[in-house]
Amino acid sequence: MPKRTKKAKVPKTSKAIKPRVVEPAPGSLESIFKELQKLLVPYAPPFKPGGGNIDGKMDYHLVVPQSVVIQGSYGNKPTEIAMASLILQKDFVGFYFMPIYLNPELKKNLAPTLLKLLKGKTCFHVKSIDAQLIEDVTAALALGMKSFKDRDWV
Repeated sequence: MPKRTKKAKVPKTSKAIKPRVVEPAPGSLESIFKELQKLLVPYAPPFKPGGGNIDGKMDYHLVVPQSVVIQGSYGNKPTEIAMASLILQKDFVGFYFMPIYLNPELKKNLAPTLLKLLKGKTCFHVKSIDAQLIEDVTAALALGMKSFKDRDWV
């Protein structure tokens, strides 16, 4: 008769171990990213949400549901385009807003307080957040949604 081997004893625990969720510190770039992301989430759908596209960085994107052709760009080939993106950079949260690249006239409709954060063509450098900035970004997103709807992209 074969010899029986003893099974290793598994300790019984009375409580299930739950992973600890660590919230970002208030005022940190991670918390700013999360606050801005909350403003973008209601737009998915109709936009496709995405993230994890940039190695080593926290990112979030609202992409048109289907590839579109932008005359004079991308070789006139269909491409996916984001209306808005967030990228956690070293010293700021980048809020990238493509509608003002596609139609620079839209900048006139953005709040002056938001425009002060614009560096380059579409990137707003966000280093702190308050009620005014939340209002400004919310208004910009509504403007972007209208712009993309007018193009029949959403």
